[in-house]
Amino acid sequence: AGIHLLLPAGGGHSAGGDEMTFDVLDETTLARLGNIDVWVSVYWDEPYNSEGSFTLEVRPTEENLSLLREGRWLVRTDAATRVPMRICHRSNENEDANLVVTGYPATWIFTKRVSASAIKNENAEAAMLALAKAAAPWPKLEVAEPKGFDTTFEQQTSGNTLFDYFKTVGAACDLGFRVVLMGKNSAKKLLFEVWRPTADPNNRFSTKWGSLREAAWAFGDGSYANVALVLGAGEGKDRAMVWAGDTEAEGAQRREMIVDARDIQPEDGETVKSDSYLKKLADRGASKLLEQLRTGSIEMTLDADGLEPGDVCFCSLPDLGYKATVRVADIIIQSQTDGTTRTARLGTPVWHKI
Repeated sequence: AGIHLLLPAGGGHSAGGDEMTFDVLDETTLARLGNIDVWVSVYWDEPYNSEGSFTLEVRPTEENLSLLREGRWLVRTDAATRVPMRICHRSNENEDANLVVTGYPATWIFTKRVSASAIKNENAEAAMLALAKAAAPWPKLEVAEPKGFDTTFEQQTSGNTLFDYFKTVGAACDLGFRVVLMGKNSAKKLLFEVWRPTADPNNRFSTKWGSLREAAWAFGDGSYANVALVLGAGEGKDRAMVWAGDTEAEGAQRREMIVDARDIQPEDGETVKSDSYLKKLADRGASKLLEQLRTGSIEMTLDADGLEPGDVCFCSLPDLGYKATVRVADIIIQSQTDGTTRTARLGTPVWHKI
């Protein structure tokens, strides 16, 4: 489920004035090694709390081949917030033998850092920053001070790459995370931060104003469940079981499912009747219910320039009787010889009846 917004942008494959170009920075010192201002094509995806990526295709000149190497950083010179992208792969396996480099935002660093720490019922921002601080150092990388978001991560996660921790916690708590380039010259550094833009009431879009067009939609509740009977250790009538979810739901509003959680066994003196053990089963049930939500997708085109990752959009479809508040999940810039487009991909909204 998602929404795509097409945002007009000028420019072409050769930049000039204040248009987009790309500085190339050294992998460890962040020193500026050169600049790319002519290309065949660009795909540049800056995310709010997911992977993101980029692809840059250039002519295979001696300068480009020397400059665009694995490990180096690309930074958009026109960006208000500089999000470096790391070159992870390069090839010339295409019809024109052009140089094609691909990679990811600097949060890629955290795909190469792991932890066994368990995060549960903790302040989400504090937990993410603590994981980043505890990781093995990376050249020029620092961790930002907390901004004071008070959201608690109520589920549990452990044993993963730091990127997967951040993605899980960020998605659950509506928090973004990114690594930005700060400072100039020898004072340049990479700064990891957790962020959440405040909602701008001007970002309102509706079919009745003409700012929201070409809506295509689909809704369904055939797989929806809101109550889970979780079965744990034991056999027959001695098997542990617990109800989870909206257990007070009745009649047509009650949708039940079975969850086999035999893999969760009592430990440290627990029995199948221990509250602590039954709580683990209930947590599993709650997690499985998240996979059985009502489905709903609406795709549309919005007339809106200037949106950035994490911005909140208020969308209204009065003819369908729905409204939603949703964050921008990605800003995608694509540039070729015939011009540049700027697209916003919205996260999965929760649509409400008006």
